[in-house]
Amino acid sequence: MPILFHYLLQLFLQGFLQIMGIFVALFFLIDGVEGIRRFSEKANFNWGDMFLLLVLRLPSFVTMLLPSIALLTTLVVLTRLSRQNEITVMRASGVSLYRILIPFLIGGVVIAALHVILQDQIIPLTNRAYYAIEDYFIDRNVSTVTESGKIWYRSDKQIIHARTSDVNEQSLSDVIVFRFDDDRHLVSRIEAKKAVYDVNRWWLNDGTEYVFGGSVQAVTFKNRPWRVLLDPNILGEKPDNPKFLSINQLRVLAERLQREGANATTHWVLLYRKLADPLTTIAAILLAFPFTHRLPRQGGVGKSVFFGLILGFAMFVLVDLSTALGLGGRLPPALAAAAPVVIFMGIGGFLFLHLAEPKRGD
Repeated sequence: MPILFHYLLQLFLQGFLQIMGIFVALFFLIDGVEGIRRFSEKANFNWGDMFLLLVLRLPSFVTMLLPSIALLTTLVVLTRLSRQNEITVMRASGVSLYRILIPFLIGGVVIAALHVILQDQIIPLTNRAYYAIEDYFIDRNVSTVTESGKIWYRSDKQIIHARTSDVNEQSLSDVIVFRFDDDRHLVSRIEAKKAVYDVNRWWLNDGTEYVFGGSVQAVTFKNRPWRVLLDPNILGEKPDNPKFLSINQLRVLAERLQREGANATTHWVLLYRKLADPLTTIAAILLAFPFTHRLPRQGGVGKSVFFGLILGFAMFVLVDLSTALGLGGRLPPALAAAAPVVIFMGIGGFLFLHLAEPKRGD
C-alpha cells in the first residue's frame, strides 16, 4: 500500500472517529436529558433501563448522521492539510487530485459498509428492544387486533373480516368476505362460519354467498374452495413495524403486501431508502472534496465546519423531501430514494472535474 494512500486514509478515519465521538457525546447529553424528562415520573423508571434505552437508540442516531459526519470529516481533514501546505507539496510533486481523493472514497466505502451492517443487522434488533423498554416505562400494551377485537385482511379484490384466527389450525372463524370487481364495485358478500386452510388451499364451511346484480341472489353451501391470496402463517400476526425488519425481511413484506393488493408504497420507499443511504456517504465525500479546495487558507477550519453544517443540513432537507414525496406517491419509491444520491454525486463530480490541474510545460 503506497505511503501517501495509507497516510491520507489514516487521517480520514481518525478524523471521522473524533468527530463521531463529539456527536455521540452530544447525543448522550441531549437525548439523556430528554429521556429523563419524559420518563422520570413514570412508576417503572430506573436508571439502569434509562441508560440501556440510550445505548439502544445510539445505532439509529449514528446511522442517520454517518453521511454528514463523513462530509464534515472530509472538509476538516483536507482544510488542515491545505493550511499546512501539504496539499501544495503533493500537487507540486506530481500527485493528481484523483490520487488524493481515492483514500477518502475508500474510507467512505468502509463507512458505507458499516452503515449497511448497522442498518440491516443491528438497528432492527436495537429498535425492537428500545420500543419494548419504552412500552414498559409508560406501561403501554400493544394489541394485535383492531379496537373492536376483530381481524381484517385484504387480498387482491377481496376484503376479509373474521372474529378470530388460529395459526395452529390455520383457520378463521365467523368470516365475512367482500368481493369487488375491477372498478371497485361490490359484487358479492360471503358469510361463513369457518375458513380452513387444507391441502394447499382455503375452504369455506357452512356459509352463504350473496351475489349483487339486478337482484340479490343468495347461494348457500356446506363446503367450497376459496380462491384467495392469504398466507396461513400470518394469521393473527400484527404487521411488523418496518423499523424492526432487516433489508431482506422488508423486501419480503413489501412483496407480500403488494401481492395481496394492499398499499405497500411506504415499505418500498423505506426499502430503497435503506439501500441508498450508504451511497449517500460516498456522495457526501465527493461533494465535500471540491469545496475544500475552494476555501481560503485563512480561517479554513472554521469555514470548513460552517460549510459542512450547511451542506449537511442541505442533505437532510433533500433526503427528507424526496422521501416525503415518495411516501406521498408523488415519486416512484426507487426514484425517491436515489434522487438525493444522484444529485449530490452529480454536483460533486461536476465541481471536481472543473478543479484546476497544475499546468505542465510542453
